[in-house]
Order: sequence, then structure tokens, then C-alpha cells
Amino acid sequence: MSSLFRSEEMCLVQLFFQTESAHSCINELGHLGLVQFKDLNPGVTAFQRRFVKEVKKCEEMERILRYLQKEMVKSNIVIVATKEKEMVPCARDVLELEPSQSDTP
Repeated sequence: MSSLFRSEEMCLVQLFFQTESAHSCINELGHLGLVQFKDLNPGVTAFQRRFVKEVKKCEEMERILRYLQKEMVKSNIVIVATKEKEMVPCARDVLELEPSQSDTP
């Protein structure tokens, strides 16, 4: 009889993606839930990483969207849940959500 806490058999692989396809490939792997990512540069601080600006933009956009969701709930505006697989937006879609400098007062 197998133990309830026994791990599944795993193997360590290294994947290389072309820059253009990396976003969609990582998104699909994440939705499968069968991968674990390992930091190959543990000594590098967060501010020395390659995509720091993009991550900060995403965090700020996430904060804004949470605020809008909270305001919609307060105003009794119905938020329709979809049954579609949630896709992570690509970088250009996130930039479209961001207010441009001309939009700010």
C-alpha cells in the first residue's frame, strides 16, 4: 500500500525557449500544474534581475485591478465569472491596460 504523502516520481530538466514564445509556453506549463521552477541565480537580488521593471508594472496593475474589484463589489456591480481557462496577458496587453502619461491629470 502506498503512502498518502509519498511524492510522485520527478525528473530535473532544463528548458530553453525563444524569447518570442517563452511567455505562452510558461503560461501553458503553469496551467498544467506539473512543473516547479528553480531559481538558477539565487545570489542575484530582485533589483538585479532582468525583468524588474515589467514585474513592478504587473504588481502595480494587479493592485489597481484589486482596488477596482473592491469598488465594484461595494457598488453592487456584478462581476461575471467565466469558465474559460484564465490566460496570463502578454506584455503588450498589460501595457494597454496601463494609463498613458497623457491620460493622467
